[in-house]
Amino acid sequence: MLNNKDSILLSLKRLGLTPDEAKVYLSLVESSMSHLEVARKTGVNRTKVYRIADELAKRGLITEETNDSGRVLAAGDPANLEITLTTAEEKLKTQRQVLTGALPTLQHLFQAADQPKATNFIVNTYEGEDGFKQMLWNELKTKGEILIFGHGMLQDLVSSPRWAEKHRAKTLESGYKVREILNPDGKPVDFTKNTEFVEKVYVKRIIPADVLPLGHQLCIYNNTVAIYNWANGQKVGTEIVNKAFATTQRAIFEHYWTLAK
Repeated sequence: MLNNKDSILLSLKRLGLTPDEAKVYLSLVESSMSHLEVARKTGVNRTKVYRIADELAKRGLITEETNDSGRVLAAGDPANLEITLTTAEEKLKTQRQVLTGALPTLQHLFQAADQPKATNFIVNTYEGEDGFKQMLWNELKTKGEILIFGHGMLQDLVSSPRWAEKHRAKTLESGYKVREILNPDGKPVDFTKNTEFVEKVYVKRIIPADVLPLGHQLCIYNNTVAIYNWANGQKVGTEIVNKAFATTQRAIFEHYWTLAK
């Protein structure tokens, strides 16, 4: 009898088996059985057991034997699970190749069709950490530079330091610059381990809070002004897409940039 069945079932599901497939395969690892016996032991409908057996047989995970009692199912070598993994890896590799080839054309079509006019005033709202992630991912479309009235760190917006560092790495890949104005206590010196980000794309200046109090984060890029607010445990964000509004916010930023040190 196998120990820690729940853990093994979870592993099988992570390897691509459905919950019922995992139950059927694990029951057969323990002992060869007929379709009816598998259904009784696992609680999986007998008709479904036949379908699952056929599917797992194609993947080398089940074989059919004949004994004195008639036809029985037996588990295939667990090493055959690697075939499933290799197949998934090959599929993913092919998908990546297809995406690499199709992405330039798709991006061109996307940018050419239905793009908002400069005079449009579009407001997008977001909630929660997933909403903030989407807003931050949108920032990676920045052309030239992004201007930030800063408060706190990316880790305040998204709880995962790993995700935050990934975003900074993506910023480097995208090739735009980052200028940020902060209050004296707005961000720790060691806010990131990505020294290349700090050395190559990031510049900050400090302004006293009595000159410009910063209690949330506001980012200006392209024709977009993104506002992040996470006070009292509530994460709410807004994107305002309008060229004139973005231009005004840039002018305000540049004024305070000259006052900051």
